[in-house]
Amino acid sequence: MRSLWKSVGLVVVAWVCSSCGTQVYLHKWQPAQVDLPRGTVLLVHPETRGPLHHELRRAFAQQIARDGFYRAGGAGPWAEIRLHHVHVNMTDPPKDDKHRKRPYPNRVDLTADVVCNYQRIYRRNCSQYVSTDYEYRPDWENAAEEIAEEVMRDLTPHQVRYSETVDGVETNPAVEQAARACAAGNWEGGRSLARQALAQNPNEAEAYYVLGLIERNARNYTASDAHFRKAHALNPQGKYLSGINDNSRLQYDEQRAHQQLQ
Repeated sequence: MRSLWKSVGLVVVAWVCSSCGTQVYLHKWQPAQVDLPRGTVLLVHPETRGPLHHELRRAFAQQIARDGFYRAGGAGPWAEIRLHHVHVNMTDPPKDDKHRKRPYPNRVDLTADVVCNYQRIYRRNCSQYVSTDYEYRPDWENAAEEIAEEVMRDLTPHQVRYSETVDGVETNPAVEQAARACAAGNWEGGRSLARQALAQNPNEAEAYYVLGLIERNARNYTASDAHFRKAHALNPQGKYLSGINDNSRLQYDEQRAHQQLQ
């Protein structure tokens, strides 16, 4: 009986692992949430007191210098970042902690709005604010750096790594092999294996999906759309249609980010 349950367990584990699919990693452009010209001088004003105020000023100056998209000082176009209600969520520190006497509010309520030429522009929209919890830090530096990085990521065009899932096909192992090659960065190898999967079965929808991801990675969105449409025609699935919609959004974000980078 024990060996029977062990066998059943192995089958279940194998089924769960196969159902997870293979994660193929790609990069996409994330435009800045606020269109400020490149080289704009950012003036950061944390509306808070104590050591957090100084740490935020320092962290933003370092982050701006590190990104190189804006400037921390000098003449020319400027924008002002006001940080309202910035607090750091910290649990009660140990009794022997030298920072124990500092205040420890319960939440982080971070609302950053940008004033450019006396016109107020919000980071996200007029009704939404950012609320984030941070774990306990023995000093203010780490928390301030995280806050600065989060705000600057919204204000600076950058690339983001993300993943798409390719489902394995039991009767056509070349599909999973193609996905694994792409996941390892071998896109041409993945293309060859996907075509091998189609040679074995011309109606293999998931193989066309892999080709769609390969073309997306190469920024060939028209060819990518064609592969996704072929996959959906063979096997109607939401992720194939989502691939087409995602391509449109990715192109828009990429064009906007490149315009901001100019």
